[in-house]
Amino acid sequence: MKKLLKASIVSSILILGMGQATAAVFSSEQVIANQQFNFNKQQVLSYVDSVEVQNKLIELGVSPADAKQRIANMTHAELNALNSQMNEMPAGGIVGIVLTVMVVVVVTDLMGLTDVYPFINPI
Repeated sequence: MKKLLKASIVSSILILGMGQATAAVFSSEQVIANQQFNFNKQQVLSYVDSVEVQNKLIELGVSPADAKQRIANMTHAELNALNSQMNEMPAGGIVGIVLTVMVVVVVTDLMGLTDVYPFINPI
């Protein structure tokens, strides 16, 4: 009787303790889109890593770490728009990059996602 009780307890623990494994099929387009998103994010973050951009951000009162955090939290559409604007700028367009990052920070402040500028009230 004790063996049966122990066996039922152990089997119930094993059955209830095991999580269900699920698998999904990902299309090539989904994988490529995800890789492109990650590449775009790294490309934009590399712009913020440059000394000129960091100096300009600090001059404008924005912490480079805050700018990087906002970029990391951007959606696919926001990041694609930002990255395409940066790619269309002429070489050496540091001011344009900084202004683009500033616009992103202001928009996220307006949306209430961040609080970088205390004078901006969320919508």
